[in-house]
Amino acid sequence: MSKKICYILFIISLILLAYESKSITLSLYKDPILTSVDTTETMRNLQFNKIYINSKIGSNNKIIKFYLRFNEHITYITDNYYSKDESTTYEFTRKGDYIPTEFQTDDLSSGYESKDILNINNNILNNFNFILVDKLNKDDKQFYYPIFGLNLIGGNNIRPALYNTNILEQLKKNNLIERKNFCILENNKDGGSSDAKGEIIFGELPHENIKKFENFFFDEKNLYWINAEIGEYNLKWKLAFDSISYANNELNSLITELIIEQEVFTAPYEFKRIIHQNFFEELIKNNICKEEKFYNYRESFLYYFYNCDSNLDLNQDKYKNHVLKFKSNSLNEIFSFNLNELFIKNGQKMYFCIIFDQYQMHGWRLGNIFFKKYPLIFSLDNKAIGYYSQKINNIKKSNNKLVYVLFFLVLILLVILFIGIKKYNLLKKLVPRKLLANELLDQYSYNSADNNNINSPNNDTYEATTEMIYQKSENKDNKLGV
Repeated sequence: MSKKICYILFIISLILLAYESKSITLSLYKDPILTSVDTTETMRNLQFNKIYINSKIGSNNKIIKFYLRFNEHITYITDNYYSKDESTTYEFTRKGDYIPTEFQTDDLSSGYESKDILNINNNILNNFNFILVDKLNKDDKQFYYPIFGLNLIGGNNIRPALYNTNILEQLKKNNLIERKNFCILENNKDGGSSDAKGEIIFGELPHENIKKFENFFFDEKNLYWINAEIGEYNLKWKLAFDSISYANNELNSLITELIIEQEVFTAPYEFKRIIHQNFFEELIKNNICKEEKFYNYRESFLYYFYNCDSNLDLNQDKYKNHVLKFKSNSLNEIFSFNLNELFIKNGQKMYFCIIFDQYQMHGWRLGNIFFKKYPLIFSLDNKAIGYYSQKINNIKKSNNKLVYVLFFLVLILLVILFIGIKKYNLLKKLVPRKLLANELLDQYSYNSADNNNINSPNNDTYEATTEMIYQKSENKDNKLGV
């Protein structure tokens, strides 16, 4: 193969590598929801979405589940999942005595500043920073598990020991990703916790990675962004909508908090009043549905909820306009949920997937039901939330094969161009070109000098011939407009 072709291929490879984004894609798993004959216990279990990713930690490659949380930005590990004594590569990183440090985050009370080796889908972090838990704010063992915090990181006054444990910061620091963003994609597969429920993409945007997930298309032209609503004292993934409505009733509360660790929605009392009057009141009178309460031990909150008989028909014509809508002009979408999407059937009961806290402390909190239908992108770099609008009907289905096709087409065109240039240069050498006037004169002079030795022409003949050549050259230039 020609050296020039090899050089061209090398240049193309460098260009492609320059535009290549770094990313990590991990499978998502979910603990099954525990059921109970007690409706309050079932609803308590339904509230939580225990979604996690698998990884390996330590010299012994201990498989560990990291549960995803939006209420934390740190990474911590509990000792029921990991033992520092079993790993020869574990290090206590804080200077001084081996004593726990008080932190006081949403969940963490105190712990040990630590590091070890982490294998995350064959990507190795040799200095993986985390907090080895000494004490959580809630000692209940049902909340005692390792956490990957995906919340926004707040301010310059955050303690370095906590900042350094953020998983996105560590992935970027180790050049495994270029941008601190992520997207959670969940499917609707049935099955136990051993079955993957979807995937999470760190670093790349979905249109750079997979283009399509189930029936959802990722087209760069349809990607819209909105700034997260930043609170004065705490940072949360909050989204402000332009309007929220239900059954033609407009609501005043427009700020929502996105929270992946919750399966259901939490709504303000304003919405409870509307849906009670428009939907549940008649069903409660007819003993089809009822209103109950359950206690959330982690938050120490009391919540109201509705459950109904499993034979409730939600497809009746009178329920057609009973749609909950979240409108965002910035994201170019109306995020809508009909009644069938807002109920979960469990056993002999149907549970309404919107709950209401007794003291109205939270307002809107959009849980995993939202993410499953409408995948969002979260950018820590820009403190922004992204979404691919699906309104455009001419979105073309594409996949990674298109990249390879385009690459080979460009390559073939370059090779053809190279061969064409080579052939053109060769033809130029083979085909004689027309001589210019001065070249004709020089050639004639040269030939005349040769002929002098043979015929010995006189000077008059030479001068006449010279004048004739210049005359022809001048006539030719006049014809060309020179």
